[in-house]
Amino acid sequence: MYLNKQRTKQLMNKKSDGNYNKFARKLNVDPGQLHRILNSESNAGPKFLSKLAAYCLSENIDFNDYIFFEVPENPKKV
Repeated sequence: MYLNKQRTKQLMNKKSDGNYNKFARKLNVDPGQLHRILNSESNAGPKFLSKLAAYCLSENIDFNDYIFFEVPENPKKV
């Protein structure tokens, strides 16, 4: 699985006013890790994805909207 970074940033903007610290607390992850995953070529690992999945479940959000099952065609833009 691969994180859809663009959609995840949109979720952060909607649920946490674009604030990395607020969104990281909601996901129960380190803010630095969240920033690194969303703004660099770093990939989200299984631990991060499971925390995002748990958050989506608790907020009644479809987790599948935030992941790709195949490598994205242009991962630098995703």
